[in-house]
Formats: sequence, C-alpha cells, structure tokens
Amino acid sequence: MLFASPVGSLVGSRVSATLETPLGGFFGIDLPDVVPDVGGLAAVWEVAETRHAWTNATSALASLVAHLRPGSVWLPGYICSSVLAAVPREVQRFFPLREDLSPETDAMEGRLSHGDMVLAVDMFGRAPGPDWHAFVAAHSDVTFVEDCAQALDTGTAAWGDWRLYSPRKLVGVPEGGLLAPVSQRAQAQAADLPGPIEGADPSEIIRRLAPALARLERPDANDLWHPMHQSSEADAAVTAHGMSKFARGLLAALDPKPLAETRRRNFRQLAAPLEPYAVLPEADPCFAPFGFPVALPPDLRERVRDRLHASRIFPAIHWNDIAAPSEFTADYLRARSLLTLPCDHRYGPNDMERLATTFLESLT
Repeated sequence: MLFASPVGSLVGSRVSATLETPLGGFFGIDLPDVVPDVGGLAAVWEVAETRHAWTNATSALASLVAHLRPGSVWLPGYICSSVLAAVPREVQRFFPLREDLSPETDAMEGRLSHGDMVLAVDMFGRAPGPDWHAFVAAHSDVTFVEDCAQALDTGTAAWGDWRLYSPRKLVGVPEGGLLAPVSQRAQAQAADLPGPIEGADPSEIIRRLAPALARLERPDANDLWHPMHQSSEADAAVTAHGMSKFARGLLAALDPKPLAETRRRNFRQLAAPLEPYAVLPEADPCFAPFGFPVALPPDLRERVRDRLHASRIFPAIHWNDIAAPSEFTADYLRARSLLTLPCDHRYGPNDMERLATTFLESLT
C-alpha cells in the first residue's frame, strides 16, 4: 500500500539518535557565498577551519592554554581583565608596555622558560616594531600569541606562532574567537588541538545577535540597542561552544579591502586636527586603525567623554578594568587617560569632520 507505514516505525524515527534533515517548511536565513576572488575576512585571516572558531576569543585562548599547558603565560598588564579567565591564576605573569605601546621586553628577559607562552596585542591595529620582532626571534622555545582583537589588517606579516581574532570588535559579526596557526610549530600544535563543541543553544546565539539586529533596524535608537549589547557582553564567559554558522557565514562574506581602506582614510582625516592629542605617531598608517586613540589628563578625559556622549558620539575606553598588577603605574595611567575615537568603516568624511570639531570644542 502506497501510504501505509507501521506505527512503530514512525515512533522509532522520532527518537532515533541520528535524525534525517527535515524537508520543506519555512526558510532559514540564506547566507551569501564567499565573496568571489576575495574569500572574505575568514580567508584573509586564514581561519576558515571551523575547528578553530569558538564563541569568543577568551574561550579560544583558554582552549589553547589548556592544550599546551605552558609553565607560565605572560600577558600585557595593559589589557582588558577579561583575558584572565582564559589563564589559570598560578601561571599568570605580566609585563608592562613601553611608551610606544610595544611590550617591555626587559620585564621578560632572562625570566622566560622553555614552553612558556607570551601574548602581546597589536595595539589599535598596529603591530609592535622591530625590537619586538627581534625578541620573538631570539626565543624560539616560547609560544607567541599575536592578539589581533584590534587588528583588521596590520599591514605586515604575522610575528608570532598563533594569531587570535575577535571579529565582533572589528566588524558587524556578533560573535567569534578565532585561532590561526601561523608558524610550523603552531601548525603542529594545531594537529591535535581539541576543537569547540558544535551546536550551541540557539537561544544563546539569538541573544548575542539581537543587539546587532536591533541596531541594523533602528540605527538611531541608541537607548534600545546599547543596553542589549551591554547585557550580552556582561554575560560572556569561557565556553566550549563553537562560533555559529551564521557568524561564520558573515565573516566569510565580508570583503576586507574597502573596510581597511576606509579606516585608513578616516584616520588620515583626523590626524592633522587632532595631532596634539594623538597617541599613535602615524598620520598615514599602513595598518587598518582600530580607532583614533587620544590621550588626555584623566579629569579632562571624563569631561570630554561626557560632552561627546551628549552629542551622540560614543568613544571607547580601553580599558576600564585592566589586568595589570598594582605596581604597573604607567599602564593604569593609560587606562585613565586614553580615549578611542571611532574612525572605522561605518563612517565618511562628514562624520569625521563632525567628530573632530566636536572633540576640539569639548576640550574648552
């Protein structure tokens, strides 16, 4: 009989451990294919493998630390304290930053041991200079992690063994913590690095996506989507779950070239009028800037920030809570003095003119 089917077999099919993919019903979201001849950010960052893509960067770093089990993990004192969740307290070590925001190598010289790990940040998108490269080359028995959370494109080759990315801090991708093995040693380490667990709770994926969708639909409604984003960030934690298919698809579809070019153009426009307050010396950077950082006395910084907020300009503070030991006074002064003005790919020349004018007016 054409339509006959034993009841028992139907019930069994519902509880089978291996379910068939449903056919028919409503459409899910159609993710675009990878941009032709570009491959998107996923390809440029060389992180296309899903087994190296966690929900957030802290989780990715935690997985790498757990896998390599370094005797010490050296971290910059000037970094968001959330990174500490990725590293067992007993192996945490710290180094300060120099005036140019590169690692202070003297703090580690003679103290590194075979198998240690060192994480350093491409601050505001710019890689550390030649001194740092020489230091890395001189310590071949140490695993170096290049934190690219602020680096869309450094304009130079990778300097470490691993690159660590956090796309949501750079582009409109709601989540992700990506590890890219760069050196031959890292590629060997990656061979048996346990990957994330696929299949995170869809409700959690939706919650992380909701602020970005709200901003997309209601771009002027800051009072709507800002609290949603703050809540989502506050709930972020170390997890074994992987980056969602939706976020990976967005990352693979983004063409990085216009994003980087627009960031450079906006930075150049701000460089001349804001030169007295600029943290970075470049006026025409080869890297794609994370933002335009300025330095102000702490009390003035707070007043300027409040005045910018009143004009609906929202600079970032990096960071309110840093990982540094209390004796790292220069790093704590940075945390109280720096203000990162937005100059990313969302904005055009008129926006940068408004930003520069409002900032300068806020100083008086």
